[in-house]
Amino acid sequence: MINRKIALPIKDSKLSPDFRNCSGFEIYLIENSIITKKNVISLPLGQPDLLPILIAKIGVTDVIVADIRIIDIKILARHKINVFTVVEAKDTRILVEEFLDGILETKGNLGDQ
Repeated sequence: MINRKIALPIKDSKLSPDFRNCSGFEIYLIENSIITKKNVISLPLGQPDLLPILIAKIGVTDVIVADIRIIDIKILARHKINVFTVVEAKDTRILVEEFLDGILETKGNLGDQ
């Protein structure tokens, strides 16, 4: 059973500086607080407005981002997706591991607003 599905927007194989300015997402599947699988999905260019809906459709539970617009946070929150903005962009796997360990340094869970 998958407990969580965590998405991180990427650009040039790193955490994208902005949710809408990404080339795809790394999706981490989590079971019993352990990373069991990582998928990478590419996105069609020029459709940033569809990103929150795409994330919701694939069953993501949490999004870890460097920066995100309030409108995107509101859409994700309507789909019960938590949004965490990180203080420091690091390797995506390290960010997920810190999230799972409860030590991810964030600006907050913006999905709770």
